[in-house]
Amino acid sequence: MTIQWGMLAPENVKPSRRRLTLGLGKAVMLYNEAAVPGLGGMWFIRQAALALLGIRIAEETPHAGSKIEVANAIEALACWIGYQERGWSRGDWRLRGSRKLKALQDRGIDRTFRRLKSQSAYVTQPMRMGCVQALPALGLVDASGSRFNSFSVNVRGQQLIDAVFGERGPGKRPLPDYLRKWVLNEPVNFTASLRGKLNPTADAGDDARMVMREALAFPGAGAERRRNALIWMRKIDVGDDFVTIPDTDWGNQPAEIDDNHWKDLKAGASLLQTRDAAIGVLANIEQELIGHSRLDLTRALPEGVSASLEAWRKEAQRFLALDGHGPNEAAAAAREFCTEALQSDIHAITMLVNRENHMLRVTGSVVVPTAAWRTDAALRVDDATHEGADIETDPEGREDGAPMRAERNVLPTSISPRIIYLRRLSLDLEGRLGTFIEAQGQN
Repeated sequence: MTIQWGMLAPENVKPSRRRLTLGLGKAVMLYNEAAVPGLGGMWFIRQAALALLGIRIAEETPHAGSKIEVANAIEALACWIGYQERGWSRGDWRLRGSRKLKALQDRGIDRTFRRLKSQSAYVTQPMRMGCVQALPALGLVDASGSRFNSFSVNVRGQQLIDAVFGERGPGKRPLPDYLRKWVLNEPVNFTASLRGKLNPTADAGDDARMVMREALAFPGAGAERRRNALIWMRKIDVGDDFVTIPDTDWGNQPAEIDDNHWKDLKAGASLLQTRDAAIGVLANIEQELIGHSRLDLTRALPEGVSASLEAWRKEAQRFLALDGHGPNEAAAAAREFCTEALQSDIHAITMLVNRENHMLRVTGSVVVPTAAWRTDAALRVDDATHEGADIETDPEGREDGAPMRAERNVLPTSISPRIIYLRRLSLDLEGRLGTFIEAQGQN
């Protein structure tokens, strides 16, 4: 008798996103920080306000859970409400977790704090994570460390909470009062007024915009770059229609951006293009492995692998020609990566596979798949730039809300996603973000 051990999983479970930073994660983050200091992955006002609200409620109910648990649960509740208001239709980037939250509703599960603070109830990358750097950098929290659980809401942070959630509901009690009861697992009737306050897609209001403008001007390292980049983003959307003045040419430096800032932006973009070209090499190798199970580097390379290797080298040479501009640590890591591309075919591919270090390995002079690799999950040749690809390349990228192709196309090629996030935030500061998201969905 043969006994087989295993676990059954639902048919709709998808494989995890493949992380493919090629050892460049820290360098990319440093270039992003040079692009828009202190912004992190924050791109709309309510994203920050919900995170702050979670910290505040956790501080006031210390036995309910950690600040991360409380903030995640409140965000999940807010997104659940937002999806209900939309009839569970997707398309608004300010909402996450539609599949998991809808499954809970379909099963008749109540929206309790105990349920929503569970890791299985909501997404693994909540919007809160994009605020970890922004909250202290913009002076919205006092921080004893770099982790979310070390944050404490300060006066400016409380001002943003009050501006977004402070309108009093039935019984003349503010929304945080109801959420404290909810976190303590007491029954709460979330009326239309309360749901409107929690909905992430609702307009933040003029008072909140004023507080966020002041936060973006918070003094500190890089504040001038952040301010100048914000002025640049405002300029491209000055008319009634979006992208009144598209700015797509790296040879056309905006007047608002100084020389060093512009060179850092160019170098960061060049590194992203070089990395994407390297992913193209890996994709061609994996496509070759589908049919042949191994790639002998001592023989003539297949046409696709050879062509993608040359494309990687060209991008690497372009980066090196920029004289390594950018933060010192990032520039050094990028130079090392680009120099590897210029080695012999065998050495360049071997070092690249070693950087991938998960699905592929080199044995002798032969590239073979590891036990983790599957033919049905092999990289496609356009995965590095394909919208919705099942790979994650940017350490600040998010499962939802990541820059859309249409947003990239109105700015210089491969520019830091933080510039795109700043553009969205600029539109939110003008009360136009909802209209912008709707317009993008119609394109």
